[in-house]
Amino acid sequence: MAGKDFLNTQDFTQEEIKAILDAAADLKQRFRKREPTTYLSGRTLFMIFYNRSLRTRNSFEAGIYQLGGHGHFLSPNDLYTPTLPEDMVPYATEAISDVARVLSRYGDAIAIRIYGDPAKWVIGRGHRIIEEFARWADIPVLNMEDDLYHPFQALADIMAAREAEPNLQGKKFVVSYAYSGGLKPLAVPQSEVLITTQFGMDVVLAHPKGFELEDSVIQAARENADRYGGSFEIVNDMKEAFEGADFVYPKAWSPKSFFPPHNSQVDKEGAKRYQEQFKDWICTRELLDVTNRAYYMHCGPADRGQEVTDEVLDSYERSLYFEEAENRLHVQKAVMAMVMR
Repeated sequence: MAGKDFLNTQDFTQEEIKAILDAAADLKQRFRKREPTTYLSGRTLFMIFYNRSLRTRNSFEAGIYQLGGHGHFLSPNDLYTPTLPEDMVPYATEAISDVARVLSRYGDAIAIRIYGDPAKWVIGRGHRIIEEFARWADIPVLNMEDDLYHPFQALADIMAAREAEPNLQGKKFVVSYAYSGGLKPLAVPQSEVLITTQFGMDVVLAHPKGFELEDSVIQAARENADRYGGSFEIVNDMKEAFEGADFVYPKAWSPKSFFPPHNSQVDKEGAKRYQEQFKDWICTRELLDVTNRAYYMHCGPADRGQEVTDEVLDSYERSLYFEEAENRLHVQKAVMAMVMR
């Protein structure tokens, strides 16, 4: 995997994903024993954050340091991205093609996080910006989350699921919409249905009408299910989806029909008004009672009182919430160690 970009888990085989997870498990054990893992001594990671983050920035910055390298934080205040494709400009005076090639002369990988306002709420625009960096860079480009995919979160989640249940084949995994008053990208639910179907799970996507994922992702999830021996279905009822589930992942995302290219203009207020109709899509302890003692999962930060109740988040005995957060560090270290060689 040396030199490869990491933009979407779907770009890798199940065998390659398992190799990453095995490396992450080894790194996790060594971290807990405080054994040195300086596999990237002297390497440099450039981190371009168009969006702020707690987990992503700190796990990447800590991870590259623990591998013996150094992370450079590029402030979003210095970044600017006008309309694609005419003006691929992350800086006010430089094109992506220039920035990518300059950074390639200075270091060993470029990691980028961009969605929402910095991507002008044009669904897919953030991903195209990352792809443009990858086109011009001579070093690996890592997707720290865009408006279509969050591959490192998916790795951390499937790692946590494997730690809880080593054999995931045939386990029922529910990716469900949950209400939030804020606007959220499609990245997490899309990456979740891809990684879980890639591991042969029986995946149920639950959401109200109007919260459909991108057609290409649904098609890929169905193909994964056929290839790896699982199943994939879509329902429009949260309780129905939760019945008999082994894992539940209730997570907010916003209805795509209010944003380009599915709408002629960005309609944030319309999206928020539409979301307000579905405040009953919340993960409660009572809802978890209809599951098969399911593990609760969420990428964080969870919107308390909207996506999930405090009771579930703070005291549910089968919550993997903090394991997922911890695993971000280890899966990212694994990928960096494998591609930044």
